[in-house]
This record gives sequence, structure tokens and C-alpha cells, in this order.
Amino acid sequence: MRTLLVGPYVGEIGWELMSWQGRLRLQFEIGRFDRLIVLGAAGKEAFYEDMPLDYRPVVLDSIPGHAYEDRRILSSSGDPLPSVRLRSLVEPMVEVAASELQQAGHQVETLWPAYSGAIHPCDEEHQRFIRFDRPCERVLPPPWVVLVRRTRGFGAENWTAGDWDDLAGRLNSRGIHTSVFPDDSATAIEVLSRCDLAVGQSTGGLHLASLCGCPHLVWSTDDGRLWTPWEMTNRQRYETYWNPLGTPVIYQGSRCLPRPAVAAAWIGDALGRIGRRTGSAVRRVILRQRWRVRSHIVGGIIRRRGFRRWPWRVQKLVRSRWI
Repeated sequence: MRTLLVGPYVGEIGWELMSWQGRLRLQFEIGRFDRLIVLGAAGKEAFYEDMPLDYRPVVLDSIPGHAYEDRRILSSSGDPLPSVRLRSLVEPMVEVAASELQQAGHQVETLWPAYSGAIHPCDEEHQRFIRFDRPCERVLPPPWVVLVRRTRGFGAENWTAGDWDDLAGRLNSRGIHTSVFPDDSATAIEVLSRCDLAVGQSTGGLHLASLCGCPHLVWSTDDGRLWTPWEMTNRQRYETYWNPLGTPVIYQGSRCLPRPAVAAAWIGDALGRIGRRTGSAVRRVILRQRWRVRSHIVGGIIRRRGFRRWPWRVQKLVRSRWI
């Protein structure tokens, strides 16, 4: 039996969803493997269960730093943990799994995350994406909004628990049903497969919403600069670069976090525009066509090496205005 053994992913959920699990699926397909063994944090197996999977939860608490990109960042210095150091910390558990499989007669090939902050395009050449979908036992009446709370302990400021309670109260008073985004991947996919809208500050759960075809509203403290080294804004990441299925999304960027009253107004508007059971079919068609055009520009122009030879003003115009 040919088995693909996958080393632990230690980074952010958004990066795992948009720059790893699709790449893993492509490698599994190209290599014609019989079995997939994924070592990873507990609760993430649903990201890989479309393949013949043996998901083995491992404890990653001993790895220093916070999840950052596909690696870890040290809170004391703000520096990423070197990839060689990261791999040395998780290699023993991979070696144990590989030895057990080989003794059982498996032909084992190991696939490792780069642990280097390398980003992979969300296209067919580099990754294979599927739409995550699971039946949900308890579907709330429309409108149903899932609150996706950002809990990262570094970087941008987070809303407080009081802010989220305030928002839920405002929405409930308007007849909008709310539920909180669950931690387990299978349960999260269930609710994102059926709810009308997912909302929150930029975080990994909203990237999962994209892969579930769930309309979502994202807010973020974003000044609109092109990211370095990825050369894209957070808005572009949600609308185009990390939206391989063309899921409807509304992005609200500002220099400071919105108050719950403002977010509630945004949510009411988003439900009417893109909500799964509440939105406008015409609006969804328009957003879909805009996504197709922008995706074509990204793949047909931005990613071509020849584009780098154009004057920077032309590049800036295409990057910042057309996508």
C-alpha cells in the first residue's frame, strides 16, 4: 500500500486552508496514493476527509510561539521560528509514524509543510480545492448569522466578549438568529454549509466560510497598502486571491475596529445583498462576474513574469484598482 504521510501543520488555520490542504490534495492525486496519514492538531480532520484518511491528532503545545502563516512567531521578539528548528521539533513524531507504517508493509512517502511563509496560488496548477459541505442537524430559520470571533493573541486588536454580546443582542432584537462559530472543523463546516451569513473580524474561520460557499462579511483594520511580500491587500485576499470558489463576500476595511452598532448595520445590509436565503440573486450574479474578471486578471496578468517589466505605475494601477 502506497501511503502519503503528512507532517504536522503548525501555522494559522487560514493558511492551512488556502495554502496547504489544497496542495496536499493535489499531491495525493498526482502520486496516486492509496492512503493518507495526516498528523495534526485535534479537531481539523474534516479538512481532509474527502480522501482515504487516517487523521492522527498530535499535541503541539510544546512548540514555542504563536501560529503565524505556515509557521510560528515568537511573541518576545516578533521573529518567525526558523524552519529548521520547527521541523526538528516535530520530526520525532513523524519518524515514529513512518516506522510503524513501514513495519506494517506500507510504502511511505512523507510530505512536509515548508514552515517558511511560502504562499501557494489558489489555482489548478498549484492546488486542488473542494467545496466543503456537511448536513446540519439543527438549521435555524432565516436570517441566520454565525459570529466568527477572532481570538489570536497577537497582531491586530480583537473585539472584547462584551462587544460580541452587544452585537448578538442587537441582531436578536431585529429577529436575526445568531450562533457562535464552533471550534471543531466538522461542526464548523455543518453550520457554514447552511447558515445565511458568517461575520467577523479577519480570521481563519472566515476563510473556511469561503470554502463552504458561505456568504460572509469581513471587517479588518486595513489601510489598503499592498502587502509585502505577497503584494496584495487584505481585501484582495478575501475577494480574489484566497477565494477559489468565488464565494460572495463583502469586505469592510478601516483604520479602527467598528463598534457593534456599526457592525449590526453592515450585517443587515449584507443579509439583503448576499445572504444565502435572504440575499439578492441579481447581486450574487454581479459579484460572481466581478470575481471571474478579477481572477482572470490575477492569473492572466499579475502572475505572469512579463508583468514585472511593466512600469510600476501600470502595475500599481492593475494591482490596486482592477482587483
